[in-house]
Amino acid sequence: MTQATELEVNISLARKFLAAFGRGDVAGVQEVIADDIDAICTGTSVLAGSRNYAAVCDAVKMLANATKNGLDFRIISTTAEADRVACEAEGKSTFVDGRSYNNQYLFLFIIKDKKIVGMKEYMDSLLVERTFGSLAA
Repeated sequence: MTQATELEVNISLARKFLAAFGRGDVAGVQEVIADDIDAICTGTSVLAGSRNYAAVCDAVKMLANATKNGLDFRIISTTAEADRVACEAEGKSTFVDGRSYNNQYLFLFIIKDKKIVGMKEYMDSLLVERTFGSLAA
């Protein structure tokens, strides 16, 4: 596989993850993440921290249950180099109680053997705290 083709595959995996995560599709997320994934949500909000495979799947379920239609990610740009893909995105959602949640993200994916083995999620953590804090209580 040429380097260009490998980068295209990696970008496709990152996009598939965001699409599946956004629609609350646990099986879709499981298709693209490795069993030993380390997914880090940065910041100091209630959602900050490191998550393993099971915790990533739980986060997908939580989002699906808390929202009317999941989280609609609009990918603004992707940049790929070696085993890393950076995705700049905007996400929009409505909670089941009618509250809006709209945030801006940068996801950094690390990919090995066509699976996501690492992920860092950067976003407005104060907005996350204000919006998701009541869900974690």
